[in-house]
Amino acid sequence: MKKICNLLLAAAFILSAASCNSLDPSAETQQDKALKAAVEQYVPGVIYKIYGNLADASETLYNQLSAMKASGSFTQSQIDQVCATFLEARKWWEQSEAFLYGAATAYGIDPHIDSWPLDKDKLAKSLSNAETIADLDEEGAGAVDEVGAASLGFHGIEFIIFRDGKNRTAAALNGIEDDEAFAGRNVSGKSEIIFAAAVAEDLRNYCFELQAAWDPDCPAQRVALVEDELEMNTTMDSGLTYGENLLETGNAGSTYRNWSEAISSILVAGCSNICNEVANTKIGTAHYVSSSDYDPDYIESPYSKKSYQDFKDNILSIQYSLYGAQGAVSAGSASIAAFLKDNKWDKADELESALAAAVKSLDDAMAKGAFVDNPTSAEAETCIMRINELDALLNDAADWISKL
Repeated sequence: MKKICNLLLAAAFILSAASCNSLDPSAETQQDKALKAAVEQYVPGVIYKIYGNLADASETLYNQLSAMKASGSFTQSQIDQVCATFLEARKWWEQSEAFLYGAATAYGIDPHIDSWPLDKDKLAKSLSNAETIADLDEEGAGAVDEVGAASLGFHGIEFIIFRDGKNRTAAALNGIEDDEAFAGRNVSGKSEIIFAAAVAEDLRNYCFELQAAWDPDCPAQRVALVEDELEMNTTMDSGLTYGENLLETGNAGSTYRNWSEAISSILVAGCSNICNEVANTKIGTAHYVSSSDYDPDYIESPYSKKSYQDFKDNILSIQYSLYGAQGAVSAGSASIAAFLKDNKWDKADELESALAAAVKSLDDAMAKGAFVDNPTSAEAETCIMRINELDALLNDAADWISKL
């Protein structure tokens, strides 16, 4: 009797398992394959591509500013070339902000190269100090700590080469700084370019670190500079780069247990995070203040007046992450957006519509003028609403994927 009972229990277990599996025995495997393919497209097609372009542009920016410093007298052609390269580097950085998770955050790179507002008073004191200028001239990036963290990165350089939304003129940079924070300090344009070249070298170093910390195929000379000369990090504790960590999901050493967890992280820690920052910090902090409390220096990119372009590039970084390639205007076959559609998520079309609406709202706002000139505009309010709607759907998508 006991043997019969055991046989019956075993049969019941087999039937139960067969019943469970018969729901769709290949569904989980096929979903995992599709999620894996999306990550394998996203990591090189978006992250490696953008960080590589950022590293290239930051290197060019440093070389151009170094050449200006060496010349000692500046032409409008030199200045215009530097401004164009700066905006190119800036574009790649802003298009990387949907994947700030990883090296940019773990190694403190984001706040180091992209903090604002610029501390112009401290910068004025630093640039009027002959000893500081001599150190910056001789040591370059090795002396940037003397001017303080609030003067470094993109915005320190931006202040030197742009004013009121225009490229600085040769006359201005061959003369004496006339910003009110510098009044009476007799800071020359030559000193400003010495400072900008040092900060550009520092910026280049950190952009090299970003590329090396993600892409195992980063050029060897860049890895050597970062690891050997600068003693910066290029791998996680596991020995993997951040790119390898994503691509090795589910394997020993990776911090991601499965592909749905990896995709959810991309959507929440990456895409949703930058949505929230753009809507509620970059735009919202300046938009929801009284005119008496408004400080134009707080706004990101106030000197070039490229704030809306920055914000648009941030949202494009989400678009590229969803579509699987830098520059993509539609979903690739192996992409997060395609996965959501192929697996019948009921809000897949709504997500793409929200993405397009967020980009359009920024284009519409840009067409009306610079954010720094009118941060409380109706257009800015629309941008906040559209971007927050996108944010909500990104979190919904992540939640749906995590439950597969």
